[in-house]
Amino acid sequence: MTSYHFEKIFYKIQMKMKIAVHAIVCFFISLCFFEIIEATEKFYDCNVYTNEENIPTESTYCVNDILDNKFYCKSWECEALECPLDQQLPQKGDDCSICPDTCTNGGRLFNKGERIPCIDGSNKCTCISTGTVISTRRGTNKFWLCGAPVP
Repeated sequence: MTSYHFEKIFYKIQMKMKIAVHAIVCFFISLCFFEIIEATEKFYDCNVYTNEENIPTESTYCVNDILDNKFYCKSWECEALECPLDQQLPQKGDDCSICPDTCTNGGRLFNKGERIPCIDGSNKCTCISTGTVISTRRGTNKFWLCGAPVP
């Protein structure tokens, strides 16, 4: 065999190795991609997560069911405000802004003195002054949070 034949064989081997390496890289990238955007299952009004690191950090309230080791989370978008932009205020401990004499809980805007169901599905929230919410102190679970029938 001549050196030309060896070069041709070597070139074919290189090409096959490149294809194999690309396939392996694509496989691992797809594994990483699926891990990063872990598909969540639904449980009534909630998204269910098995990995706490995948839970959104804003506008989300979760409970951890220790029996099945899953996180049941309800997310929301903030209601549109009706007051002028220069009167809109951040509410401490909440991602949503508010207007004077209002509060928000779970994205829902409500007026001072008004009492509404809290986002956890278990407690009652009352707006006592601009941005200040007090609530009853009852515990919650995935059924109340997610709007599921309690077994």
